[in-house]
Amino acid sequence: MLDTDVRPVPEVDEDDRKPFNRRRIVRVVAILTIGILAVLAIWQDPLYADRF
Repeated sequence: MLDTDVRPVPEVDEDDRKPFNRRRIVRVVAILTIGILAVLAIWQDPLYADRF
């Protein structure tokens, strides 16, 4: 009979063991950049309301 109570240990990459890996840093920088650009794009629209 097979022992179904035993879970296999997942293999972990070397990058996943470090607290800050390259993939996580790139993801955070991309999210911050998109967020800043979105805020700047939203703020641009009300600036043109004073001219009319």
